[in-house]
This record gives sequence, C-alpha cells and structure tokens, in this order.
Amino acid sequence: MSAVNLNRVMFALAAVGLVIAGLLWYWHAQNADIPCTNAGCDRVAQHPTSRLFGIPVAAYGTLFYLTFALLCAIRPSVPADQQRFMASLLLLWGIVGFLVSVYLIYLELFVIRAICQWCVASAIIATALFVLSVLAWRQPQALTIPSEA
Repeated sequence: MSAVNLNRVMFALAAVGLVIAGLLWYWHAQNADIPCTNAGCDRVAQHPTSRLFGIPVAAYGTLFYLTFALLCAIRPSVPADQQRFMASLLLLWGIVGFLVSVYLIYLELFVIRAICQWCVASAIIATALFVLSVLAWRQPQALTIPSEA
C-alpha cells in the first residue's frame, strides 16, 4: 500500500474511533444507558475503573483518536525531511493506544467481568492503527500527495 493510501486509511480509522470514543464519553457523561446487545456496556461504564482522575476513560480515548487523526491530517504538509519524525510520532501514539486498549480489555475480562462491544470495537481500531503505524514507519518513501491535475 502506498504511503498516501496508508495515511488515508489511518485517518479514516482514527475518525471512526473518534466517533466511538466520543459517543461513549457522551453517554458516560449523561449517565445514559449505552446501547448494547447485553448489559456489559453499562456494567463497564459504571465500574470505578471507568474513570481516571475523575474523568471518563472514554474522554482519553477521544483525545487519543483526535490526536491520531490530526497527525495523519498534517502529515502530508510536513516537509520530506521530517516525514520520518512524523511516522515515528504516529508509531509512538499507536503503541500507546494499543497498550492502553490491551489493559482496558484485560480490566473488562478479569476485573469487571463484562464486555462492552463499543470498547472492543475501539480496541480493534486501536490495534489496527498500531499495525498500520508500524507499516507507515517502515516505509522508506516520503509521504507526498500527488497533485490533482
């Protein structure tokens, strides 16, 4: 996959993750029932581990996906000699998102003992972003968007 297409896919996934995390944050903040096929989503949202420093974990997820999307959005405008740095930032952010997602899924399975499908979807997206950021980091070519003529 070309660097341009890889960046577009990462941006699209980050946008989907942003919607999921944003909805979870909204539902959590409103103390609303989370639409789910089981009671797991509400059990996860009501558990004490669903907040960090009094802030819903979904807010941090929203910030993660927003930052990832912004990095992808500005990456094409970065000079060629700084593309490696941008790819490294995406990789670092991808690693953070993946590790946090693994920990949150661990909490769901072994501490809360409930599964939230929204959280699992977010974890899958974070894992995909991690894998794609590794691929982007390994690509030797600079990201340049061809001009539309």
